[in-house]
Amino acid sequence: MGNSSVIPRSGSSLGKNQWRPLEWKDQTRFDLIETIREYKPLQQVGVKSARILLLGHTNVGKSSFFNTINSIFRNHVTAQAVVGSPDDQRTVTTKMRSYQVRDGREGKILNFEIVDTMGVEEAFGEGFDPAELPYILDGHVPDNHQFDAKGNISADMHGFKKTPVLCDKTHCCVFILDGTKIEIMDEDLKKKLSEMRKKITTRGIPLLILVSKIDQACPHTMKDISAVYKSLRVQHLIAQASIKIGIPVCHILPIKNYTHEIELDTCVDILALSALQQMLRFTDNYFDESLVTLGKGYVQPPTLSTDAWTKSATRNPTPSPKLNNSRPASEMKLAWANGGNALAPPQTHISDKLMSNGGISEISQVIDLEHETPPPIPVIVNSHEEEEAAAERINAPTPKQDITISSNPSPAPVESGAKVNGGGADMAAATPAAVA
Repeated sequence: MGNSSVIPRSGSSLGKNQWRPLEWKDQTRFDLIETIREYKPLQQVGVKSARILLLGHTNVGKSSFFNTINSIFRNHVTAQAVVGSPDDQRTVTTKMRSYQVRDGREGKILNFEIVDTMGVEEAFGEGFDPAELPYILDGHVPDNHQFDAKGNISADMHGFKKTPVLCDKTHCCVFILDGTKIEIMDEDLKKKLSEMRKKITTRGIPLLILVSKIDQACPHTMKDISAVYKSLRVQHLIAQASIKIGIPVCHILPIKNYTHEIELDTCVDILALSALQQMLRFTDNYFDESLVTLGKGYVQPPTLSTDAWTKSATRNPTPSPKLNNSRPASEMKLAWANGGNALAPPQTHISDKLMSNGGISEISQVIDLEHETPPPIPVIVNSHEEEEAAAERINAPTPKQDITISSNPSPAPVESGAKVNGGGADMAAATPAAVA
């Protein structure tokens, strides 16, 4: 049992450290609100408001996500967008609604819109029709358009914009996936989402995924939302979403919407705001690219902006310190390997309660991700003498050497101890250079 490793599949293990750094405190919430409050597209783009399009299956939390963001800036839980019950099998949203968010009850309108859509359903001919997505992405469809599962968008319909401009188009797309159903995603739904992904990415529109209902997907996040980035269960779900939809894990973020709460929660707000911040960052990338595709090119403004959003997107000459609870980069890469199913073999502390007959009745495993180490590289030997020689090669210190580099662009191979081009430096060992 000493060599056994723990592989998080559908379990609910909790790592010691966060696999994504995020500070869970009131100051973080305040900073995120201040930064997003001052977001605005570059002036030369010519767009006042970013348009973020929400897409996803029925009852995954699209409308609830807008309500959650709206609640944060209203400072109380709101329900402006109509949402269904958990048992609803059909979409409640039947219109395309472009929601604005105000900074408080009588505050200014913030510079982004969240566009809600009809839910996608598994069966063809039901729910949102992926064939109509290009009309929305390209800005032809007016707000409050009534969807029809059979498809009703055409150039002849009322309000159809025949020559849309940049402000009418979609600037960022978001798929919302139910965290409790990612692993059992219906193949027909997967095909629809894949078809939609292609229509989005071919237009150069950034795409993110929100994994919702993480409080129901993991018992640790049900007790404490701030445990989300320690949950190996949530990490596994994000990796699975990446595989099924076909986008990088860094484009996938977990969220928990307000569903039964009547007061705000700091950790729920931080998670939602950090997701919105990433959407707006990706939107800025889209606008940067649009300046190129429209032939304008970026021109630095004569006076630099001093708002919180611009400051947050400007390089600080002093690098930010690493959070104490962040994981090393090598461990992060190993953690995402094989669809989130394989971590580097961690140290396990096992408490065994033995039954009277000598069997094991209970084993509790605590994963120490801070001290996990990669497995040693195996050395194949055929005899005891070769084994000792191999051990000496591995453990032998590497001497410091002075090497004179030849001016010959393609020198011949150098044997151990030979002179280089007749120079005075000996080469103790010849090691081929790595090829980038």
